[in-house]
Amino acid sequence: MKMNRIITGIIAAVFILAGLIYWFFKDNSYISFDEDNKTYTVEKKWELPSTLEEISGISILGNNKVACITDEEGILYIFDLKTFKISSRITFGERGDYEALTVTKENAYVAQSDGTIFKIANFRNKSPQVDTFEISGIDINEMESLEVDVKNNRLLFAVKEYNNRQETKGVYSFNLLTEKLNPERYFTLDGGDEIYKKLKGGNSSQIIRPSAIRLHPKTGELYILEANQPKLIILDRYGEEVKIHLLDPETFPQPEGLAFDEENRLYISNERRLQPANILRVKLK
Repeated sequence: MKMNRIITGIIAAVFILAGLIYWFFKDNSYISFDEDNKTYTVEKKWELPSTLEEISGISILGNNKVACITDEEGILYIFDLKTFKISSRITFGERGDYEALTVTKENAYVAQSDGTIFKIANFRNKSPQVDTFEISGIDINEMESLEVDVKNNRLLFAVKEYNNRQETKGVYSFNLLTEKLNPERYFTLDGGDEIYKKLKGGNSSQIIRPSAIRLHPKTGELYILEANQPKLIILDRYGEEVKIHLLDPETFPQPEGLAFDEENRLYISNERRLQPANILRVKLK
């Protein structure tokens, strides 16, 4: 009986603590996400096989095919949106921390968290050629985003964390012709800007840790996905934040991938977190 009372007391204490944490943070975090005023709808959902449970980057290939990578495997997976199955696999590297993916018609580019970029030339062929580029000149601790700017023959990426912690985060460009980085920031993400102060999340809403970026194919706006406090930040051509869409953490528990299809429709992928990994087609209001 004494043991039962102790166990009951521990359980009660856990519930009380959870309640206190909730009431303390409910007005200062995204726990109080407002379902009635959300600024998007989920149009379609694809649950992914267990092989892709750690999906960390996606790119739309057309014809209902999506290129995917996972955190730890140097494999480019092609997922079929019609059959809900992996249709092919392309090995490009050993095990590592692969965090971002972007493609052109011929080439795929994959980024490791340390800033190493893999170029998989002619990735649709049976024997693609793999080259690597090392980004140097920036104090990168963690990088999870990569986008190809075909018109300007360059890659864009945002730093998630620097070795020496900084209040702002930079978006940088890497020239594909010279294979050199421009150390000057292309854009700066500053959580102290007025648009972030209006978010319901206290100081936590001003911390920006990009998990993916994409250029909108039609408008040229830069879409930045943030996974820790799930949100989608939209920057205009001049790098000014014009809109922030808060994402429901229940629907987007770990959003890591971002892509547009040939009809300019938006897709966001989530790693497995208390639910199967998935890809969602999202329509913004």
